[in-house]
Amino acid sequence: MPELRNTLNDLQNDAISILRQLSGMLMANNENGRVGAKRIDDYLCELENLCVKSRMVLDKYRPQELSPLNTINGNSIDIAGSLEITNEGWLHITLNTLLPNCRHRVSNYIGDTIGRLIQNSGYNLPYFDKAFLAIVEYCNHENHNALDSDNKGWKMIPNALKGSVIEDDSQFVLSIGLFSELSEDTRCEIYVMPYEDSSIFTAMLVGGLV
Repeated sequence: MPELRNTLNDLQNDAISILRQLSGMLMANNENGRVGAKRIDDYLCELENLCVKSRMVLDKYRPQELSPLNTINGNSIDIAGSLEITNEGWLHITLNTLLPNCRHRVSNYIGDTIGRLIQNSGYNLPYFDKAFLAIVEYCNHENHNALDSDNKGWKMIPNALKGSVIEDDSQFVLSIGLFSELSEDTRCEIYVMPYEDSSIFTAMLVGGLV
């Protein structure tokens, strides 16, 4: 199909451009400091954006009788994460990765992954007029992506939730808590709950019950 061929050519050109960035880092001979960090962030951002673009433009060429690659099955759970509704009625999403470092750039890879987990969950999702979003990173001093909270790429998470469990992410609709727990098992746990349950969640987190 000419349309598919053009799409694949476009993705190939993007991939070649990303490989050039990787080659540039190799030729920089282990460049470090701010310039090296920006090169790494640019490369990762472009690579993740290409993944998101590929997801979007290639899905329509898949035969309808075949399960989409992003259906929540065993394979994608290992890669992306999982979603459930807790006994308390909270939305709980587990990402098998940490929040990206957004000091220089950040892609929408995590936002797109959350959107697909929601889309393919099969749950009757809760909807909150006023909500509390708790983001808990499990990591240690060696395996983190960013120590400073203002360098953690969390802003795509509320964007992914809009229209599904909350109306929007304004300060009068959504309150946000960013937490970290020391752990060798790196992951990111996301909870969305009624605003009035925020104190219950915080007490459970401090008590090691979540």
